[in-house]
Amino acid sequence: MTAQFDRMETMMRAGTERDDASFRLLLDALADDDWQVRYTAAVALGDRPDLTALDALLAALEREDAAPLFSQPREFASLPAGANARPVCDFPEGTTPATIEAWHRRGRVKQAVCTTFGLIGAADPRVLAVLQRYAVDQAQDYAVRAAANKALGLIGDRASLPAVTQATADQEWCTKREAMKAVVRLS
Repeated sequence: MTAQFDRMETMMRAGTERDDASFRLLLDALADDDWQVRYTAAVALGDRPDLTALDALLAALEREDAAPLFSQPREFASLPAGANARPVCDFPEGTTPATIEAWHRRGRVKQAVCTTFGLIGAADPRVLAVLQRYAVDQAQDYAVRAAANKALGLIGDRASLPAVTQATADQEWCTKREAMKAVVRLS
């Protein structure tokens, strides 16, 4: 764990630096095998506004979208009737390490990238399209939907209004709240 935390701290320090080597380190870390390092690199890029990071951030989202994520209904479908299937870290016996890791990872990297888009002012049409999709996609973790709505409120335009308006009906409170704030900003 210490090596992992050291790498994560290195990413956070790189976010405060303004040299090319630190920036390159962050961009490369978006493709790291460890999701926590990818997450930290995405967060650190938000501390270092630079629109030249867009392609690497978009590529990170593509990789995250392609990766398997924890899905409670599928993973816990075999629990006996009446069993507690709420999202907790107590996994049924026999749960694979890959499923446990996917549960811990869920949408965290996507959430960090969406937040970073908002922080760096990434109003690129490719970014807006991804954010609009994530804002309403119920297959995404609620934190991803909320971050996408927040980012759209910061960088979106009137073309983003249909997505954030639709998201105001989200059943999850944080997502609904961020969508409502985005509607006000974009109107």
